[in-house]
Amino acid sequence: MGLKKHGITSETIKNMILGAGVIYKNLKYEKPSNGWTGTPLGATSGGLKFNYEAQWLDVEVDGATVLIKGVSKQKVGESATLEGQMTELTEDILVSALHLVKSTSEDTTYVKYVAKENITEADYLENVAYVGTLSSGKNVIIILPNALCTEAFELETKNAEQTTFAVKFECTADLENDSLNKLDIAIYYPNAVV
Repeated sequence: MGLKKHGITSETIKNMILGAGVIYKNLKYEKPSNGWTGTPLGATSGGLKFNYEAQWLDVEVDGATVLIKGVSKQKVGESATLEGQMTELTEDILVSALHLVKSTSEDTTYVKYVAKENITEADYLENVAYVGTLSSGKNVIIILPNALCTEAFELETKNAEQTTFAVKFECTADLENDSLNKLDIAIYYPNAVV
């Protein structure tokens, strides 16, 4: 048998990611029967982007002029983000993404929000999660704990066009962890058996 000219298998049709997915906040699995619970952040437009990146230290050793397995590249940290274009503006998004607080409104038919002077622990979400659907109908879930929204809020509105604004959540480590050189990102991939 020769080498194939493609990577398609009989399992390919079950493993493709379909659709944009959903950004959830504070997603968790509750036993025994509740399953996954969380709150969708809101409607998005244009898809979502998850990025995970390891930071590497390039170790140079005299006498070696090539990379050496187990020596030359040492992982020293990592970062993870989840971002998308929101097309829905809610009070929850204002508070979660812009770190605003309620203030006294001159007009009682509105709730007034103002910027906070400092970011506090309350500005971190327990987590944000990407929930995507495979072509098999099963979900892939990526959870970024201790998430902080770090994207600027910019609205550019135009006639006869849909308005969106960016949100970008960064995963952070919990100070209570014994080791502060890795994030507690979790990726849930469905069992083939189930």
